[in-house]
Amino acid sequence: MIRLENISIINNMNEIIIKEVSLFIPSGSIISVDGKHSEGKTRLLNIIGLLEKPYIGNLYLLGKNIQRLNENELSDIHREIGIVFQENKFVDNFNLRLNIIFPLILKKEKAKDIDLALMELLPWLSLEKKINKSIKQLSNAELRLAQFARAIIGRPRILLLDNFFTDIEERVQKKINYLLLALNKIGTTIIIFGKVPKNNEINYSKKFSIANKNLIEINE
Repeated sequence: MIRLENISIINNMNEIIIKEVSLFIPSGSIISVDGKHSEGKTRLLNIIGLLEKPYIGNLYLLGKNIQRLNENELSDIHREIGIVFQENKFVDNFNLRLNIIFPLILKKEKAKDIDLALMELLPWLSLEKKINKSIKQLSNAELRLAQFARAIIGRPRILLLDNFFTDIEERVQKKINYLLLALNKIGTTIIIFGKVPKNNEINYSKKFSIANKNLIEINE
């Protein structure tokens, strides 16, 4: 469950870009959020992903008021969130394997379970032959897929994708769709910010657009 209660968000110049938005997203929903550049899509993702705090308002994740949690409780929520960023954020000193499995290490998963998760996931994204390469040896397309692998390998309860489908080949998008549907089937709430995949087999619970500082539901 995700609930925004009168959330306002500011940009780096302290200007309000999203004003007093209230929204309830039930667990297991698939949501899309579109909007023009600099309208606040990434800022909203950062708020839900606990990377930034709202200017005003309350955020509830997984039934808990984030503002009332201590550091340990916030860390527990963090581990339930998978994020694919616009930028490729990796630990340069780690090879691809270590970067992808890092969420499982934080969850203290057993080594055999980690290996099994990799064996199941990597062939879908054609990354199995790259697993021991350094981050610097990978193409931008491979880095995007590696980010996705890292975000979903721990089967997060919330998955946030920031302009992920830009420049992703259509044949790869179909595989990603399958993985998203599989995650959603086990209860993961998915929010796609920006471009949605082509030839989409996904049934969205709701679609929104950010415009004039508001989050507007799109009725199709």
